[in-house]
Amino acid sequence: MQAIHVDGAFFCCREALKFMNAQMGGSIINISSVIGTSGKGAGTPYATAKAAVIGLTRSLASEVGPRGIRVNAIAPGWIETDLIAPLKPLLPGIVSMTPLLRLGTPDDVASAAIYLASDEAKFMTGQVLAPNGGLYMSQ
Repeated sequence: MQAIHVDGAFFCCREALKFMNAQMGGSIINISSVIGTSGKGAGTPYATAKAAVIGLTRSLASEVGPRGIRVNAIAPGWIETDLIAPLKPLLPGIVSMTPLLRLGTPDDVASAAIYLASDEAKFMTGQVLAPNGGLYMSQ
């Protein structure tokens, strides 16, 4: 769990920075999970790994910000993908607890990524966007 989520994010950031340091700019977007901000709804190893991705994001943002490099994370909630298909019996309950009364879509996450990668987010770094329909409102 740690190797996939934490080491994977770390090594991807390290490789991206080889190019971004040279050009003195860029945007890194790590993928965490709302479970990494709340600790609820998943096993401890997954929650720990996703929380570590947020820590990596914020620490790296502080380190590389002076070079014009922004580092942010997206922490999605329940997104309608094949990954949650086995949880089908639980999904109506999750939807009923979500203020927007729906699961997220891959497009909801993509929109957050497009924003963070764009110049519209040029003053955003070390932040965590959490497209989750309001299920979790505290970061």
